[in-house]
Amino acid sequence: MDEDEHIKEVYAYYGLVMYHVQCVERGLCLLLALEKALSMRTITKYDYDNILNDLFKQTLGSLIKKMKESVEVADNFEANVERALKIRNWLAHHYFWERAGHFMTAEGRNFMLKELQQALRLFEDLYKYLDEITDEWAKKVGLTRELAAKKMEELIKSVKAPE
Repeated sequence: MDEDEHIKEVYAYYGLVMYHVQCVERGLCLLLALEKALSMRTITKYDYDNILNDLFKQTLGSLIKKMKESVEVADNFEANVERALKIRNWLAHHYFWERAGHFMTAEGRNFMLKELQQALRLFEDLYKYLDEITDEWAKKVGLTRELAAKKMEELIKSVKAPE
């Protein structure tokens, strides 16, 4: 692989990891919103949307704290989510600066790719676990995958690019 392609691969993996970071963040929001909705006697779409909007504004660290206070999860999940927070913050704020020297050589870029692949597995596993919990809870309130897919499609169509 030539150098340009190798560099693109590092950037592509970084982007993929950050995508999965956002999936975990949103997955936590959905789980916490569903947990809150299940605890309320009645809830309107407006209430649920407000809950979600408030959660979407919070940091991953804040979401993790809320999750620990209100959602029962496996012990290893809690440890992994704490580790994920540290990795997410490092990736978002320091990764390329701290890996500038590595980025200059093929060997260094290969090292970076291995790091990013490990981070990717962690975030994929966390999201899968969150998705499983959310599915279980959603079934309790009659929310099927089909209905969720329809709502997701509506959400995607309604999203506008930032101005």
